[in-house]
Parts: sequence; structure tokens; C-alpha cells
Amino acid sequence: MIDAMERKLKMHLILVLLCFVFSASLHAQAPHPWPVKTLRGANINVDITEQDIAHYARDWKANSVRILINDITAEAPPYLPGEQTKKKVFDCIDLCLRYGLYTIFSCSASFENNDKFFGSEGWKTRYAEFWKELARRYSGKGGIAYDLMNEPHDSLARSQWSEYATVLTRAIREIDSVHTIVVEPPDWGWPNGFANLKPTGDRNTVYSFHFYGPMDYTHQRNNGHMRTTEKQWRERVYPGQLEGEYWDKARLNSIVRKAVEFRDRYNVKIWCGEFGAARWAMGADRWVTDFIDVLEKEKIGWAYYAYRDWYPMDMEMDPAARNERTPRSETTFVKLFRSYFALEN
Repeated sequence: MIDAMERKLKMHLILVLLCFVFSASLHAQAPHPWPVKTLRGANINVDITEQDIAHYARDWKANSVRILINDITAEAPPYLPGEQTKKKVFDCIDLCLRYGLYTIFSCSASFENNDKFFGSEGWKTRYAEFWKELARRYSGKGGIAYDLMNEPHDSLARSQWSEYATVLTRAIREIDSVHTIVVEPPDWGWPNGFANLKPTGDRNTVYSFHFYGPMDYTHQRNNGHMRTTEKQWRERVYPGQLEGEYWDKARLNSIVRKAVEFRDRYNVKIWCGEFGAARWAMGADRWVTDFIDVLEKEKIGWAYYAYRDWYPMDMEMDPAARNERTPRSETTFVKLFRSYFALEN
């Protein structure tokens, strides 16, 4: 009788232990999926200060941030990223997570010459190793997503990026099976690039796009960015005739439709990781409002470019000051973004 009771007690203890181990295993591998709440935020660089982030998170109440650093690896063998650069990256991610921001980290290896990168197997191997190092560091933490490459472009990206994005995904998944991965299409991440992108097959991957069209308007081009003449500046008005086409909200919607079609075809999630216009462009506030409205209608989260970074699109600088860096203030752009950040869903 006693033996039978002891056996039952042992079996009960074993079952309890197995349940505990199974539960712990599930908890350890529980996915950190893309947030249900619409992400509304901005891009930053790794030199952002804690004061800046505190203002952004506490006063503006943005819920997310995209950290961008290009050329993370060296351009010559052994192609290793510098320790100081990595420290800046890790410190910036840690800072954003500490303030409760959903943090999307993105980088590239050779932003000015993607063909050079895609033509080097050694370079691609080192880039994958960096992502594995980052995944090891953050595999046990929540609130972060991995944006594998900022704006893949040039000819080799069209033919190689889909396969290489899958390689990077598998490398990360060897370390981290729970965090969301973000993949942009080739052709600078613009929606038309989805025609040259195949999904990686990873179930916790979001597909991102960027948009700055038309570039002559958003970047005030004239043999380079932000070099318009007085006449060109005044003639380039949104909505209106730009680069030989009429641009308005309907035109912006037709561009975003290419990303929506990709989403619907493959039943995946999409996100807009960059967009913006020079703050002094004629009608820039209307362009930004129209584009965000298109995204919001399609329930697409977004990150404006940028918060306290590139001066032409710094939303806190005077929209009327053409090609000037001005003191930061509560501009019309700031009020616009804060109104979106205040939305509940």
C-alpha cells in the first residue's frame, strides 16, 4: 500500500516537473510578434541623446522608433564592424527600449555601392555574423525588430536580395526564434521594388517600404539634393504637376497600392519605414498629411524621416526657412505628428 502511494506521489511530482519545464520552454520561445497597435514614430540616428529620447517618448508620446545606421561593416577585409560603432548601436537600442519604445533597428553594409557588397561573399558573411551577434544580445529581450538592410539597391540587389534576405533570416533564427524580422524590397525600398522581392517564408517577418516621390520635390533636387533655384522652389508645388505627372493624394495612394497588393498576395504584414519631404517644399505639410492618411486608411504603421537628424526633414525646424538650420520649436509639423501619436489604435 505504501509502495503504491509512493509511486503515485513520484508520478505526480514528475508530471508537475514536466509541466513546469514545458511551460518554461514555451515562455522562453514565446514569440514577440509585431505589435497589434499601429506603430507611429520616426527615424533616429545612433548619436541621439537620452534627453532627445525622453522628450520623444514622454512629451510627444510616440510608440516606436527606427534606428538607422548605414555602412555598419568595414569596406575592406576582414569587413568587421568597429567596436565603437557597435557600442553606439547597442547603447542606442538599449536607450530606446528603456523608454518603452518599440524599436526597429536597421543598417546597411555599403550604402553607396550595393553592387560592391553583393559581389563579395566574404563581406556578406561578415554582415550575417554581425546580425547574429546582435540577435544573441537581444534574443531574451522584448520590444525589438530586426530590419535586415536599409534600402537595398543597384543591379545585383534585384537578383540577389531575396535569396540573401532568406540567408540572413536563417542566420538570425539560429539564435533568436522570437523577434520580428523586417525585409525591405530592392530598388531603394520603394513599393515598386516588391516586384523583385519574394517572401522569405519566415512567419514572423514584416515587409517594409520607403517613399519619397517625386524626388525632385521631396529632396528639392537640382544636380544634387536641396539645390533648387528660387524659381524651381516656387514652381514645385504639391498638389500639382511634378516631374511630368500630376501628384496628389490619389497618386500617392496608387504608389502605396503596390505594397498593399504584395501584402494581400502573400498574406503578410507591411510597414512604412521611411517617408518625408523637405520641410520648406511648397505644400510639404499637405504632402505629409496626404501620405500619412493613405497609410492610416490601409492600417499601415509608419516611421517619419526623421527626428532630430537630417536638417531638411527635421520637423522641429522652421518650415519657412529654406535650406537653413533653425532653432527647434513647436512647429506646425510637430503639432501634426503629435496629433497622430495621440491616436489610440
